Amino acid sequence: MIQRSTPGVGLRTRRLQVGEHAVDVRSTCTTQRPPILLVHGLGMSGEYFLPFADALAATHDVYAVDLPGYGKTPNPDRALSISELGEVVAGVATLLELDRPVVVGHSMGCQITADTVATHPELYAGYVLIGPTTDPAARSFLGQSSRLMRDTLREPPRNNVIVFRNYLRMGPLRYLDTVRHMLSHRTEEAIQHCTIPGLVVRGEKDPIASADWARQLAELAQDARLVEISDAPHALQINRAQELASACAPFLAALDDERPDQQSMPA
Repeated sequence: MIQRSTPGVGLRTRRLQVGEHAVDVRSTCTTQRPPILLVHGLGMSGEYFLPFADALAATHDVYAVDLPGYGKTPNPDRALSISELGEVVAGVATLLELDRPVVVGHSMGCQITADTVATHPELYAGYVLIGPTTDPAARSFLGQSSRLMRDTLREPPRNNVIVFRNYLRMGPLRYLDTVRHMLSHRTEEAIQHCTIPGLVVRGEKDPIASADWARQLAELAQDARLVEISDAPHALQINRAQELASACAPFLAALDDERPDQQSMPA
């Protein structure tokens, strides 16, 4: 059931019941276009994708999720693991009957994306990892906290307001429990089982997703390439949304061209 609208970007929000969990989904509801499923990172919500969703909505049907315990969704009894959150994303795609969406993750959302693609490749046409975690060179709470602080100083103030507001909603205990799941998950292992086309994107000044780490993931994947956006920090999808959409456009267009309905259309 559609509950409310998101001002300014033409998205409608509905609450879904995916197994035991409630999930909010902001979407354009233009089902005649190829679908894109957006997966947020640690402590965030679909709100953090709104500028990018607006840019993508010119050519695609966009779905930005608020995972269980994020945004305004009810908290689960415990913090869910990366694999459990990946199953929730697969459940959203299935429940909404999306036709092989491209699944896009940011930060910890990249770990969720890699996990769900590795487990359910038949559900998706491709995947995009934006600023992926967790770099083995800083795979500790202190290592990640240090990199997050460095990035905070590089992000525009409006970004940090959204981040801190979402972190406050989540609460410190659930945040710490989720960090443990994030640190124990191995993106470099999951991506080796991603058999569909992928794209890894980082900002040139992103201290969380280092250049070496992003390159390693692209090389480990069975079919992925790396794109870097110059002079940009971690939160590309909110502060460099149009540039990010342009960087992803060739990859998305290639996947769209391979869809059966596109192949059957006259030139």
